Amino acid sequence: MNEHDVESATQLLGSLSSINEEVNNMNVLNKEYQQLEEQIQLLNDKWSQQLEDEKLIDVEQVRALTQYPALPQVQLSIDFQQYHRFIEELLTLLEEKQPSLEADIKALKSSISTKILEQWHPEVLTVHQRYFQAFAEEHHVASWLPYFVAEHAIRPFLQRATTEIREELKKTDVHGCCPACGEAPRLAIINKKGRKEVTCPRCHYAWEVKKIKCAHCGSEEPGKLEILKVEKDDSAEVHVCHDCNGYTKVIDVRKMIKKDSIALLDIKSIHLDFIAQENGYGMPDDTKVN
Repeated sequence: MNEHDVESATQLLGSLSSINEEVNNMNVLNKEYQQLEEQIQLLNDKWSQQLEDEKLIDVEQVRALTQYPALPQVQLSIDFQQYHRFIEELLTLLEEKQPSLEADIKALKSSISTKILEQWHPEVLTVHQRYFQAFAEEHHVASWLPYFVAEHAIRPFLQRATTEIREELKKTDVHGCCPACGEAPRLAIINKKGRKEVTCPRCHYAWEVKKIKCAHCGSEEPGKLEILKVEKDDSAEVHVCHDCNGYTKVIDVRKMIKKDSIALLDIKSIHLDFIAQENGYGMPDDTKVN
């Protein structure tokens, strides 16, 4: 999570106060909040199954690209009525888990339509946070809520589209962001082969990188990449770069009894974001894909 993501998460946790109380030790998420995220993941899995047979993207558009990320630049064949249903289901889940959000959710439901979601689509693809904050202010709902539901409901479409263009993405020389959706390379795993694999929580695209190489700027200069260890946890560490000031959370899934989905792994490792950011590291603004 970048600085803005962590700030948004903090607002969300505050809004869901009965779900997640303040904890001093950020290594542990409140159990009820974790269960909420797991239920959101189940929704994502269900939505993804509904899209299994869909063709969302013309691969030829991707082949014609000279720069990446790909998905914000091409036409996606999204069924906005389906996208609307996904958002409605997510809002219903949030209302069930946190009745205090009832007024915000009712206001948001009444303010969105297929036409509005067509406007949301390019904004959520490019993570235009200010657009959604302005929307929240205009419609008098919690500042985090529109982007939260827009982002979670678009992810199954991104994941399906990425599956369709995976072979084209393998041809890219990657550093700086996910070549599919543009997400910063903020999370990596050590896979079963012992290799470092950057994995995108948004679209699920994954690519292997050198262990001692910055996933943001590509620096391999000796001494420029530092590994921050986590006390009492030999499965997690943070790789930070002294050149670009970026960081990547790295989880050795070989040491995990149960392997979570990449989205849940991202949520459960939020303490690593705090460790990195408290040490002055963040997500560089000038990252790119060649």
